[in-house]
Amino acid sequence: MSSTAKERELERGLLKHLRDLLLELGRGFSFVGSQVPLEIGGETFYIDLLFYHLRLHCYFVIELKTGKFKPEWAGKLNFYLSAVDDLFRNGPDAATIGLLLCETHNSAVAEYALRDIAKPIGVSTYRVTRELPAPVRDELPTVEDLQEVVAKLRSEMEKLRQEERDE
Repeated sequence: MSSTAKERELERGLLKHLRDLLLELGRGFSFVGSQVPLEIGGETFYIDLLFYHLRLHCYFVIELKTGKFKPEWAGKLNFYLSAVDDLFRNGPDAATIGLLLCETHNSAVAEYALRDIAKPIGVSTYRVTRELPAPVRDELPTVEDLQEVVAKLRSEMEKLRQEERDE
């Protein structure tokens, strides 16, 4: 099975689980959709998960990846954030925030990949590329909240892999 097919299968299997976890955080997340199409330059791209944060008035893009973090994924997520800001964001909306959830990551590789990206992007355990203002930080999930989400996602991924091996 291709990497893209595995990611789509993972997304389908975890979509309800992840959506429920983020909504359970009770911090203003509203689910917009999965595989949200972006029409750009005659091409179509798909955002894995798109949320809107009601208190912060900003979109929240989540990109799901299987395997270990790859630096090029940060560029793809940055592309999505720019597109959402241009295509969906309205006057009062704040800049879009991105979260890349992957199985594992090397902190040094993630740091270099994100260092000069100006948009707020987190990898796996919510490591933000720049300091956020306190009101924004207070509205977003804590590191512990996201670590719990990642732990549950890893557990679900392992269950899916085990079921796949058993078939």
